This record gives sequence, C-alpha cells and structure tokens, in this order.
Amino acid sequence: MKEEWKNKYTIVGVFIYIFTAVLITFLALPGIDKPHFSAIFWIVVLFTTLQGISKTFITMKKGNFVFWHQMVSPQTFLGGKLILAFLLMFIFTSFAFLMFMLIHGSVSDNTWGFYLISLFTGAGISFIYTISSSIAAKTDSPGILLPVLSFPLTIPIILIGIKGGKNAIDDLGFITYFPEILLLIGFDVLMVMMGIALIKFIWKE
Repeated sequence: MKEEWKNKYTIVGVFIYIFTAVLITFLALPGIDKPHFSAIFWIVVLFTTLQGISKTFITMKKGNFVFWHQMVSPQTFLGGKLILAFLLMFIFTSFAFLMFMLIHGSVSDNTWGFYLISLFTGAGISFIYTISSSIAAKTDSPGILLPVLSFPLTIPIILIGIKGGKNAIDDLGFITYFPEILLLIGFDVLMVMMGIALIKFIWKE
C-alpha cells in the first residue's frame, strides 16, 4: 500500500474520471432504463478504473524486482498485489455505483443485488489484470502485451457479470443470479490459484 501510494495522483485521477464519465452518460442518456444500465455501468467502470490497477507491475523498475526478491517470496509478493488490486477495484466500483445512484437514480428495487454482482465481477477483473501485468512486465513491450493477455480472459467474466446484473436489476429473485455469483467466485479463485502457481516461474526471469 505504501508503494502504491507513490502513485496517489493516478488513483485520485480515477475518481475524477469516474465522476466525469457518469455525468456524461447522464447528460447523454437522462432517465436510463434497465436494459442499458448494466452495459453503461461496466463501460464506465472498465475504461476508468483499469489504469489504476492494470500497471501494478509494469510501472516497477528492474531494481524494484531485485529489492522485493530479497525481501519476500514471489507468492507473498503477488498475494499482496492481488489484495491491493482487489481493494482498489472495490473502492472504484463502489464509487462508480454510488455516482450512478446519485446522478441517474435507482433503476430497480434490487440495486443491491446488482452491486453484489459488480463486486465479484470487479474482483475477477482486478485479478486478471494484475496477473497479466506480472507477465507483461517481463517483456520488451508490456503496454502492447497486457491487453492481448487480458482481453480473452476479461470477456467471459464480463458476460457473466452482465447476465447476473440484468437478472438482479429485473428483480427476478436471488435464485436467478445466484448461479452467476457462484461462477464468478469460482473464476476469481481459479485466477488467484493460477497466478500463485505461475509467479515463481515468472519471478525467476
């Protein structure tokens, strides 16, 4: 957290981007309806928050890797990065949700169900970009490789989140989006396990 706080201006900038994006969507689409709420919400969240979590490894210099290698194990280091990425995504997603509720207003009686889906989806996205960043950081073109690695994994989790979020907004009952929650949890756990298994090989490079 101390390391990330060195880039606090980037984090503060994310909040400004979120507020601006939500305000623009309100000016362009006042009185947003249920079918569009989930799609626009994720467009705003993805394109405003990724810069705050996707470059966690890319921005590190080679000397930083050497320093951390002497301090902690690769698994511990990645675990800390994953926890931090989740916390940042939790804060960004919660702030975006709050801005949508304040500016657009509630579009459903079950907005908290949508919020729950958003948190699990956001957690998966943060894990994907953190692990992909750890791989891309070891290449000569990390900025190009990062989206290439992340995009194929991001699409499925976004589709699950959109489907579950739509069922929640339509207020069809918890049982209708409970399978999506289980899928998201399983996906999140799988990504963390894969990252911890791979990081020791990446770290050696």
